[in-house]
Amino acid sequence: MDHDIVLAQLAALADPSRFHILQLLARGSVATSCERIEAFENGCCVGDVVAETGLSQPTASHHLKALEKVHLVRREVRGPWTCYFPNPEAIEEVTARLRSELLPSAPRVDAPQGGCC
Repeated sequence: MDHDIVLAQLAALADPSRFHILQLLARGSVATSCERIEAFENGCCVGDVVAETGLSQPTASHHLKALEKVHLVRREVRGPWTCYFPNPEAIEEVTARLRSELLPSAPRVDAPQGGCC
C-alpha cells in the first residue's frame, strides 16, 4: 500500500464525524430510511447517517465522499438512494500497515527481503 494513501486514510479517520460514520457502517444497516439495504449488509444510506449522527445531509454526504475518496468506503446507487458500505480490504490494509510500521515486533509490509531494516 502506498505511503501517501495510508496518510490520507489516517487523515480522513482523524475527523471524529468520519470515524463515527465508519463505525455506523461497520455495525450494519440501521434501517431508518432505506429498505434497499438488506439486514446482512454492512452499510447505510445517507439518510441513515443523517438520522444517526445529527449531521446535515450536505455535511454527511461530504464526509462520506471523503471516506470514499481514500477507499475506506464504497458507494452504490440503489434506485433513488445512495448507499455506502465499508471497504474491509482497505481497512485491513491500513491496519496492517500501522501494525508493521509502529510495532517493532510485527513484520514490515515493505521491508526488503534479507535486509537488516
